[in-house]
Amino acid sequence: MDAVLGPLGAAIMRILWAEGETALGTVIERLGEGQRRPAYTTVTTILSRLRERALVERSRRGRAAVYRAVVSEAQLVEATTEHAVDTVIARFGDVALRHFATRLGDIDPGLRRELIDLARRHRPAREVPSE
Repeated sequence: MDAVLGPLGAAIMRILWAEGETALGTVIERLGEGQRRPAYTTVTTILSRLRERALVERSRRGRAAVYRAVVSEAQLVEATTEHAVDTVIARFGDVALRHFATRLGDIDPGLRRELIDLARRHRPAREVPSE
């Protein structure tokens, strides 16, 4: 997640996934455990960016700002991976697809069959070669 959200953004998301709905003060405290605590303004800036990306929601509990993750870690990994693959294919087309296909030979046969079955469900059978 660090490569996608940056180290601080990923750390904040891990806290929100673990804690659920969490007050800003708690997020800052947890970030400071075992290391130097980041500045309040730095944390609020990162949380604002996460909100802009629709990954986090903010609400109020009295005077305190409370944050919660809108997506699970699995959902974020799925969306990030899908975007990365789409970007590579859009940029490199058939060359990228050939490399993906070459890699299929290196994976577990059970997983390979599962991937081929998945492709068949999403495309006409004639487009997906059998093993």
